[in-house]
Amino acid sequence: MGMFEVRVRVSHPHGDSYFNANMIVDTGAIYSKLPESILREQLGIEPDREDKLQLADTEWKTYPVGEARFQIGDRASTARVIFGEEDCFILGGTSLEELGLVPDTTEHQLVPAPLMMVGIKGQPHFG
Repeated sequence: MGMFEVRVRVSHPHGDSYFNANMIVDTGAIYSKLPESILREQLGIEPDREDKLQLADTEWKTYPVGEARFQIGDRASTARVIFGEEDCFILGGTSLEELGLVPDTTEHQLVPAPLMMVGIKGQPHFG
């Protein structure tokens, strides 16, 4: 996949302060990852758990994880975020899913995802 950057507004899920970041789109990453100093000091986000994650080089590392609000254009949603190193700005797969966006690697941009409701014809549904 061709890598590219997108401009993302990141904020506390329940706050007014925000940070505009150029983030690398990485659909191979489950969570998004931002510098711990930005999440804690600028946005007031605190981790609510630690997750052991496998890195691209197959090493396992434990990171603090919390919740942030991501906005790209008129789309906004909360998603899990890793408290990472100072130079790390990764927009991961769950954030993209929550925003309903997929990468167009030819044009180096994010586009609306085709959203489908999958069910089995003739099966009962509840609701």
